[in-house]
Amino acid sequence: MFDSISTRLTNIFLWADTSLLTCEALSEILEITHSRHLLVVCRDGSGLLWAGGMEYELELGKCFIFKPDTALQISNASEYPLSAYLLEFNALTLSANRGQPSPLLEGGEFRVIPFTRLIDLARSLYENKEVEGEAGEYGNHALFQEIVHLVWQSEMKDKDDDATQSVKRTIEYMKESYTLDLTHSQLAEMAGLSLRHYSRLFLKLTGKSPIEFLIEQRLNRARQLLLTSRDTIQEIAGSVGFRDPFHFSRSFKKHMNVSPRLYIHLRKNNIRVISMQFLGEMLTLGIKPVGAPGLLLQGGFLGEKVDGIQEVSPSVINPEMDRLEALKPDAILTFDGHHYESYSRIAPTLSVPWSLPWFERFRRLAEWIGKSEEAEHWISAYYRQVEEVKEQLMQRLVGQPTVSFFWSRGLPQTLQVYYDMAVFYRDLGMKAPPSVSRIQGLEGHPFKANIPVEEIADYAGDHLFIVVSRDQDSLRAMQQLENTKEWKSLPAVQKRQVYQVSDDWLMEDPISRLGQLRSAVQFMKP
Repeated sequence: MFDSISTRLTNIFLWADTSLLTCEALSEILEITHSRHLLVVCRDGSGLLWAGGMEYELELGKCFIFKPDTALQISNASEYPLSAYLLEFNALTLSANRGQPSPLLEGGEFRVIPFTRLIDLARSLYENKEVEGEAGEYGNHALFQEIVHLVWQSEMKDKDDDATQSVKRTIEYMKESYTLDLTHSQLAEMAGLSLRHYSRLFLKLTGKSPIEFLIEQRLNRARQLLLTSRDTIQEIAGSVGFRDPFHFSRSFKKHMNVSPRLYIHLRKNNIRVISMQFLGEMLTLGIKPVGAPGLLLQGGFLGEKVDGIQEVSPSVINPEMDRLEALKPDAILTFDGHHYESYSRIAPTLSVPWSLPWFERFRRLAEWIGKSEEAEHWISAYYRQVEEVKEQLMQRLVGQPTVSFFWSRGLPQTLQVYYDMAVFYRDLGMKAPPSVSRIQGLEGHPFKANIPVEEIADYAGDHLFIVVSRDQDSLRAMQQLENTKEWKSLPAVQKRQVYQVSDDWLMEDPISRLGQLRSAVQFMKP
């Protein structure tokens, strides 16, 4: 008889004991020891469970199996009590394993469905654990075998029932059914998971909450329709699942940083844009603005590319509104919200934070005008040239010389030292002098600072670049600096490794940055 059983079963699992663990609200960590296999069934509340170097979320709907002598710790940091049934059992091996390994031997996290039945069975075993007589023992054995059957059927590692796969299926469903009024609860129910478990897995897979992901799917489709359909913005909003066009506009601007109307304008083939900032970015992406401030138009590295662009004001922060309005722009680009309200009365206006990293600003502008591919192509080409310049510098320079960058602004008493000069310190990876390097190591450090002329030696590197503006006062102040003992004593001065450069080196657009890169290798010598 035993032989015939052994041909059908690999293992038999024998219930040994059941206890009820309770953790009061905000309780300290509890240690659990056990010499047998252990099944933990959460009954009420939620907490954390640590075992074998892993952390698990202990909550209603979950159970766990651990091998004998696995050290367990449970904590309850919530404001509600936590309780769980602890079922100990032994495993009897009947024959060599010929099929799928038993989940009760492998252990881990399980989500049994229906979980209410599992709790009922565990409670019955707890209430009847003191039963006397063989009939009662067989009754408890039968209850535990049903638990074994439930756990096996709902084994978490089975791909068909795996929670991750269930969430992935809801994600695909959302991509196809984004126009429906799907709720977080509905999606969790579709996956057969608790809201908390579903949210955690969804965030892990997408980096977003379910509602954020749903809105993203709707907005992606809306972006296509805004450029290809002749429907109104209100009609497009309804067709992608937004019942309220105002909610659509707010969501679109929140995620795209531009309104639907401005998004359409920015994608026009012959857009008439005024660049109160970001002139070089527009030119790099093949868009020639109709107007820009004189300060930007004077950029030496831009050269003939600015021919035909109208000057609308001398500076980027003091616009002449009449001149802007006369150009009848489709859109206006500004930064940090400068004159946003005034510009918006003339044309849809896009404001970009100046604090964004340079390449992120460039990529964001490119995305808004539908030129992301062109931007990535330019960035890739730029970094290829960076590698070429690095190779040239390695051949020309001995060792690892330091580089410093100054602006003569503030002379004769002070001048400005730059802690963040992208071409040198990030792109080419050149070393800064110790005083500059120390500041660079501080989180949130300024990109430049005023220093007294007397301290210039503390910040000067083996190679020294200094911006000198073209006006007579700046040139005269620089000549005075060159006659001081502080300046003449600098090793870079004595080795003729000082390079006066124009204001063009202060520009941060792609064309100017490329020009700075190419010029750097021409200046520096051993």
